[in-house]
Amino acid sequence: MELTTGRIGLTPLDLDRDLADLHVAYADPLVMARWLHEPASTSPDETRRRLASRSNLPGARLWSVRRAGHTSALGLVELIGSTAPPGMSWMLRQDAWRQGLMGEAVAAVVAHLLGPGGLDLVEAWADATNTASLAVARRGGFTERGRFAARHPDGRRHETVVLGRRRIEDPTDLYAAEVVLPVRDVAGTLDFLHRAFDCTTAFRHGEPLQRAGVRLGPWSSSRGLQLALAPPDSRIDPATVYLHGGAPAELLRERCLAAGGSVPDPIRDQPWGRFEFSVQLPEGHRLVIGTPV
Repeated sequence: MELTTGRIGLTPLDLDRDLADLHVAYADPLVMARWLHEPASTSPDETRRRLASRSNLPGARLWSVRRAGHTSALGLVELIGSTAPPGMSWMLRQDAWRQGLMGEAVAAVVAHLLGPGGLDLVEAWADATNTASLAVARRGGFTERGRFAARHPDGRRHETVVLGRRRIEDPTDLYAAEVVLPVRDVAGTLDFLHRAFDCTTAFRHGEPLQRAGVRLGPWSSSRGLQLALAPPDSRIDPATVYLHGGAPAELLRERCLAAGGSVPDPIRDQPWGRFEFSVQLPEGHRLVIGTPV
């Protein structure tokens, strides 16, 4: 389905018609690094294969972006195939940057997807430092829903912002899940977590301390866990808790050791794309720390 706004037209991707124009973007290292964190294409044939691969995914819809009355394709707006929740992405050639075109295009596609397109919600990701892409998302009515740690192909750390928009913005029924770890020494365990991971305290209850909440980040909405004082002589069944790290695994492991933690294993490069190591608490609980490869 074709979509139009005051300045642009969006037409379903036609590889034969649009390849030469879109190869300008695919062959641009800066465009590809900001869009997909992937290397640029070295030939039109490679660009064709990459575009075909994206457009052939189940549920994918790709629109080429043009100025009204012009034939040259300046970029793409995409409903990514095979994602849940439904995800969007967008890309624009450098010669069309900073003109407000992509914000207009994304707003039109979002209105279509959440209207005649029949979707209840859409999601998009953006590098936290990519202010232009974040501005495009805001113009499309997206709001920030969360963040996660990631790494560029060259190893540099960055945060990915998860943005979303719903057709009807009802409050979410459930927001998060937290594990409650029974421990013998709430204050001591809390102190270890502060020193090892620079955590913040969400709440404290009791004197001596009987219960505490731990946030893994500095914000009120940061994910975390809770510590509860186990009754004397009670049995504690060890639990395993997975902590998603943003700092390099080597640094986090060194901080755990410096804080007096028991770190029985070396860092492992796991086949699911994480560097992992574990810390064992005195009660037998195991904290597995995973960071992006």
